[in-house]
Formats: sequence, structure tokens, C-alpha cells
Amino acid sequence: MPLVGNIRDFGLSDFLYLVDRGYKTGCLHLSRADEMASLYFDKGKLITAIRKDDIAIVTDLLVRKGKLTPIQAAQATQAQRNDSGASVSQILVNLNLIGRDELQRVLQQHIEESVYLLFGWSEGEFRFEQGQRPELTAPILLTPVPVEHLIMEGVRRIDEWGRIKDRIPSTDMVVKFIEQPTERAKGINLAAEEWRVFARINGKDTLAEIAHKTNMSDFDVCRIVYGFLTAGLVDVLRKPAPVPMLATGRPLAEAPRIKKSLVTRIINRIRGM
Repeated sequence: MPLVGNIRDFGLSDFLYLVDRGYKTGCLHLSRADEMASLYFDKGKLITAIRKDDIAIVTDLLVRKGKLTPIQAAQATQAQRNDSGASVSQILVNLNLIGRDELQRVLQQHIEESVYLLFGWSEGEFRFEQGQRPELTAPILLTPVPVEHLIMEGVRRIDEWGRIKDRIPSTDMVVKFIEQPTERAKGINLAAEEWRVFARINGKDTLAEIAHKTNMSDFDVCRIVYGFLTAGLVDVLRKPAPVPMLATGRPLAEAPRIKKSLVTRIINRIRGM
């Protein structure tokens, strides 16, 4: 019989602690409104996490991140079909399509970020299915991750997100450099990750778009931009709504000016009669 409950009464960090101490193998299903996520464990350690709105096939994830070509992805998928006992993650390493350490790093970053987002849920239903395993095509970690680190980092991020969201309420915000940086911006030294974000700021891309282009998490991009805000380097604005276009290709906003120009000519003609 599955264990069921509500996150409001039994938080995610509490459940992860229980899975760890109980040496549990199975899947924790989480849901709220139209959001769903599944966390799979093997003997108390996390092996993968899958969100409804995110990529759940390891080859698709690696192609998106530029770690595999579509041809290599198809090769690994076919090889897994011929060896139904191995995961695609293991097949990729066996075929030398990607190094074991590199695959672990990419998958662990992706999976951990998926889990950290769930720590912000204050409501939602959970169900733990004992013994349930993920699909072999899922982004399964070669080395399972202990949950102690996930709990500590997840709780820390909740606290930090609260401070960040006071000034960056959404990843749909656009970042732009200010024209006259404050005195605090003088002589600032940037780390490698900060330079990656800094170089992508163009006054048009949103925080979410910068995160995608830099292959960084939304949290890390927002954290870095929050630092730029504090240093007086940038400002964040709501993304302007797209301008509707006429069939002629002109912005709809120009239509009133055209009409006004026509009315002006008519008035001038009447005055000249």
C-alpha cells in the first residue's frame, strides 16, 4: 500500500530524511494543480528526478546541452533496445559516446535543479510507491546522490530565493545595463560564472533566456543578477508586450498615426475651401 499525504503536513525535506534513514527504494510522486514531479530512489539515494514540464529522456537532454549529436543519440537508443537490461546512461558510457564523469556531472546538475524547485512547494499531494523504478531511457545517475546534500542546499535556496524575489519577482524579467553605474560598480571583479551571465546581458533577453543560453540554472542566473543589481550595474524590467502587426507588416501602433495624418489633411483641405 503506497504512503500518501500532503506536503503542507509533511514537507519534502522531512520525506527525504525518511527515505534516507529507511534505506528506501521506490518513487515519490508529487503533484499540485497541473504540476507533477517524480523522484526515484535506490536504497535511500536519489537516482533521477522527472518533472512534467521538463525533458525526461536522457538522450534528448544531452542533445539539447550539446553533449551528443542526434545521430549519437539514435545510436544509443538503438543499442539500449538491443540490451533491455541496461539504462541508456550506462549504454552511452559503454559506447564511449560521453565520459562517465562528464555524464554524471551533466545529469546530476539537471536532476538536482529539478529537486530544488520542489522545495518551494508549500502545498501539494505526495505518494510513495515502494519498489517503483524509472524508465531506462530516463536521465538515471550512474552514481546515486545522497539526500543530505539535497536537503541542506534545498533549504538554503528557499531562504535565498526569498531575498532575491524581493527585487527579481520573475525569470520573465529583462536585464539591462544602466547608463551611469554607481560608485559601487567601480573596480568590481567577476568570477567565471558571473562573466558568462554578464556577457549575455543585452537589454532584450529575459533571465530565463539567459539561463538557457548559458546552460545555467534559473537560480544561479538570478543569484548573479541580484549581485549585479546590488552593485549598481544593471536594472531589471518587465518584458514589453509584443507589438501587434498589421497585414502590411507595419506595427499596429502606427495605425493611429496614419489615421491622424489623414484627418489632418482633410481638415486642412476644408480650411482652404
